[in-house]
Order: sequence, then structure tokens, then C-alpha cells
Amino acid sequence: MKLLPAVLGLVLLVLNPNGVEARPAPTGGHEKKPSSATFFVFGDDFADNGNLPPTDPVTQMSRQWAYPYGSNYVDADGFPRPNTPSGRFSNYKIQSDFIATMLGLEEAPPAHALTAKKTCDPSGMTFATGGAGVLQSTSHEVPVLAKQVDTFRKMVKDGTITEKQLSHSVALVAFSGNDYAGTGVIGLSSPNDINAYIGKVTKEIAANVDQLLKLGVTKVLVNNLHPIGCTPSYTRTNNYTTCDIFENLGASLHNDNLKQVMTSKKNVYIVDVYTAFTNIVDHVAGKGSELSKQFKRKLSPCCESLDSDGYCGQQGESSAELLYTVCDNSNRFFYWDDMHPTHAGWEAVMKQLEKPLREFVNQA
Repeated sequence: MKLLPAVLGLVLLVLNPNGVEARPAPTGGHEKKPSSATFFVFGDDFADNGNLPPTDPVTQMSRQWAYPYGSNYVDADGFPRPNTPSGRFSNYKIQSDFIATMLGLEEAPPAHALTAKKTCDPSGMTFATGGAGVLQSTSHEVPVLAKQVDTFRKMVKDGTITEKQLSHSVALVAFSGNDYAGTGVIGLSSPNDINAYIGKVTKEIAANVDQLLKLGVTKVLVNNLHPIGCTPSYTRTNNYTTCDIFENLGASLHNDNLKQVMTSKKNVYIVDVYTAFTNIVDHVAGKGSELSKQFKRKLSPCCESLDSDGYCGQQGESSAELLYTVCDNSNRFFYWDDMHPTHAGWEAVMKQLEKPLREFVNQA
């Protein structure tokens, strides 16, 4: 299915194909140190590491299992394993992997879909699924936030997730705009209608955060929305030169609303990805932090489809016909594809957020 840019200012995902064998989880890849927390991940393609299944042939909804996704993968022993897609929407690690490292884990916990029934890895579990939304997903087969949390609830109730795991647990709720990329705000012309819809989305996030805390999760991290108007899906129309201010305004409205509904909650921390992204991709010419200066290309993707309606990893009728191009050095690009950061992009974002995240997670 094709994902189209949002209207008001909040879009999201881009998914990709190109045949390459999917990798099994690396041996010891989810190793849990004695002092580390158990990590549970909810959300969409910003945090999915294998819940959307591979398909043959590859489609836009399964491209994360095919080349060039995972093309900068490094195995558990530190050896490069190029062309090793892992179900992540990037060339290697994503946000949840970097948070997992902060928690003492090797990488994000394994995907629910790749885990045997009635079992939970000691490191936790990832429920996030590409294309998911808070209220509505891009496909009826993709679980919304409440469905993901309900799956978690059932695993707690039947003892698959143990009280010991919950006693020192951290959850991440990472959504990046699918609710605004579909029919959500299309046709809502008045500010009142738009604000009411955003209010429904943020209240639903808050209700599910309450549910996670009630079920025994000790700390919850909630992403705000990134500056969607700076993603290549929006900057492509002006040759990747400037961000779409209206899209970013929409993200800001969501973030203001989210802050209001989260303010009074204990053991909940809003992860300010909006500011962390903006510090890198959207600043006055010639200005910006050292983190920003490492990226030669801030608004254009490393992997670019030849057709504006296409996607990274798309093939023609022949598998030898590639309908996309890939940059030579992904470390110089902030965005990997039309919507998702590169490994280097996520690393730069999380470097800014690491100190406050560690302080929140470690506080009594």
C-alpha cells in the first residue's frame, strides 16, 4: 500500500523492498546484563525491528527486510555484515537500539512477531509495528497503540512477562505521525476540528501510558513528534532546500497538546525528539551545532526513489532494475529514506537526549 504525505503537518512512514535474505537475531544480540532494565517498545516504524513480516515479492510494506535496508549492519562481534536487513527502517540501528544501550542491553528487545508464543526475552519485547497509529493505522492488519498495549497486558496477566521483569522496567512509546498521514485530518478545515482530532490522539496516548503504569511498568518514555516538515517526503518538492513550516506547525500543535496531557503524570518522561531533530536539520544557514555540521545532507535522503511516488528499495519488473539510488556515505546524511533517519542520524539525535534520559531512568 502507498503511504501519502499528510495534509496538515504530520506524516510518516515509508517502507521498502529489494530482495535480500532476512537475518536471524544474532547470537547474544539481546544479552541482558544483571543491572540492566527490562525494555518494552510500543509504536510504529520509528521503533519496529521485525514485527511487519517480510514478503515475496518485496512490497513497500516489507522493504525493511530487503536491500538496501540494513546495509551498514554490524554483527555482535563487531564485524560489518553489509546487506543484512533486520526489519528496521534504517541502514542499521534505530532509536530503540540506542535507548537499549543506555539501559545496559545490546540492542532493542526482539520483536513480538519473531518470538515464540508464551515466551518473553529477558531483555523485554518490541510491540512497535511499521505503519501503526495511535487511533488508526495505515492498514487494518497493523495494530494501533491500544492493541499493542493489550497484547502486552495479556502477557502480563498470564505470567509470560514476570513481576521480576516489570520491577525494573522501562517502556518507550514512539509514534511519528501515521494518524495524521491518512484520513485523520484530511477534510478537517477548521482549527477547532483539527485541535479536537489532535486532542483525541494525545488523550489516547495518555490513556495507554496510564495502562502501562497500572500493569507495573516503572518508567515510561513518550516521544513527541519530530519536525515532519523537514523529512525528505516534504522537502523533495523544493529540491531538499527548506522545511515545510505548515507541517512543522502541525507537529508543534500535537506536541503542545501532548505536554498538557502528560504534565501531571509521575514516572513519565516526554522525549523531545522535535528539538533534537530541529537542532540538526532546521537552523539558520551557516549556524548549527557540531552535531549538525557532521551532516552534509540534512534534508535529502541517502536512499532516494527515482519516482516521487516510489520508495527506497523499489525494483522494476526485473529484480535487476533498481528504481532508487543510494548514497556512498550514509554518515553524511541525516535521513536514510523519505521519513526515517540513518544510523548516524539517530546516533546524533540520541546523543543530545542521552543525559536527561539517563537521569530520568535512574531517579528513584
